[in-house]
Amino acid sequence: MKGENVIGQTKEFSIDAWFRKYLILLLSVATLIYALFMPDVSSMLSDYWRLLTHQTYLMHDFFEIGGVSATFLNVSFHFLIAFLLMKERETFRYNGLQIAAIGIFVGHAFFGTHPLNFLPIIFGIWLYVRYTEQNFSRNASICLFSASNGPIVSFILFNNGFSFKSFMLAMVFAITIGFIAVPLAEHMIKFHQGFTLYNFGFTAGIIAMFAVLFFPMLNYEVKAVTYISDHAHTYALIYVMLILMLLLVLAVVGHKSTPHYREEYSRLIDSAGRVPADFVTRFGYGVSAMNMFLNGSIYLALILLTNFPINGSVIGGLISVIAFSAFGKHPRNALPIAVGVALATLLSGGDFQSQTFLLPLLFGTSLAPIAGQFGFVYGILAGFLHYHLVNSVFVLHLGMNLYNNGFSSGFVAAFLVPLLELLPDSWVRK
Repeated sequence: MKGENVIGQTKEFSIDAWFRKYLILLLSVATLIYALFMPDVSSMLSDYWRLLTHQTYLMHDFFEIGGVSATFLNVSFHFLIAFLLMKERETFRYNGLQIAAIGIFVGHAFFGTHPLNFLPIIFGIWLYVRYTEQNFSRNASICLFSASNGPIVSFILFNNGFSFKSFMLAMVFAITIGFIAVPLAEHMIKFHQGFTLYNFGFTAGIIAMFAVLFFPMLNYEVKAVTYISDHAHTYALIYVMLILMLLLVLAVVGHKSTPHYREEYSRLIDSAGRVPADFVTRFGYGVSAMNMFLNGSIYLALILLTNFPINGSVIGGLISVIAFSAFGKHPRNALPIAVGVALATLLSGGDFQSQTFLLPLLFGTSLAPIAGQFGFVYGILAGFLHYHLVNSVFVLHLGMNLYNNGFSSGFVAAFLVPLLELLPDSWVRK
């Protein structure tokens, strides 16, 4: 493609080269600086220690548990670790999946993951890679996705108080989770045929579902405790707007260096988005950045319309939408899901000013490929079903999978897609 040829050039300024080498690291540094300007910065380190030693299963908002500065410090660490994992090969080029993985990884830094609970899981993946003689760098994305099971590690570490026994048990669970993550993720995509973008969300849900079966044997009881903040809205909003401004700059620069820019974006939003839908590889960074900016702006506007304060899980969901707009999501296939979620909320008498509405609205966009493949109406149906199912599947993993919506979307896709494929071609957009 013409856009891809331009991306490969190095004589002039290249978004590809700059993005690949520096952006994730710069985001880590910028987020750290942002954390230092928060009003509670004087207690940032002590707050971060409290965050590290606290339970993290759904719903535990880090803004509420650790404060604003400590949460952004945690986000900075996530960017740094993602950078270190992704830079292992000198010739490495970020593709859409890797951008999506970084985005969901960073999103979970606001409400569930920190280095203490995900690094042991990554070590388990490293052991699997060594055992199977694979290239570790090729599994860097799985490392980031697998952090979604981090709450299992935190729960075992601190549920009955930290001890040598709890440490050893947590490490056994973490390493086992990491070791089985790669083969399970590769197999689970067959279950939903690539019609949920959160393939590892479904995988993580299965892993968590089996993990919690052992809790009664270990005398562990998962208490239903929810922490939701209402004081970090302004700081979270500014942070997201800065990210969107950066994406707009990348999109404008990409417009100058990519011929047929509008035609390429038209082709992007006409695509189904089914996995693997790597927009970066197909259309380049500039076009993908524009899609990320537009989708992120639309969903930020929807959040603001509800007048619900942005908290840890909401900003995590929004960053997920932005990141996966490099890998499958665009306004044309994501908005039907949002309409379905809104319709389900309305008909069931739900509250639009609540997380019960906003989280399926954001994370439910994982089902965007259904709307892209079969059409607007069936996207609405997918969103409708997802809203009603997402709370039901929670009991299967007890909050030990941060991808609760991803888990639910796997079931929706597996149920709905075979039925839609039976319909006449004239009834669907294929």
